[in-house]
Amino acid sequence: MITKEEAKKIGDDLLRNSDIEYETLYDVDKISFFNEKEILSGKEKGSNKDVYMYSFTQIWGIEERGLGLYIDAHSGEPLYIITPHGYIDIEAK
Repeated sequence: MITKEEAKKIGDDLLRNSDIEYETLYDVDKISFFNEKEILSGKEKGSNKDVYMYSFTQIWGIEERGLGLYIDAHSGEPLYIITPHGYIDIEAK
């Protein structure tokens, strides 16, 4: 299983090296762990996995809103991003 620190590096690298816009990248202490979380989007949809949720923010109009990047806690694979209005499939990015 990867550590929270490794999950943060994966999240940082994904966001910095993609066209996904972000305003704030949170520290490692804001990373949450979920045991057997149901995967709601992407190729693993419907399965249950141990995941880390890496939080970051985007500017939406005049508001800064929180989003969460789900990362497989065993493989380190980024799974999808949850937004206030749905999901962003990482493979589509």
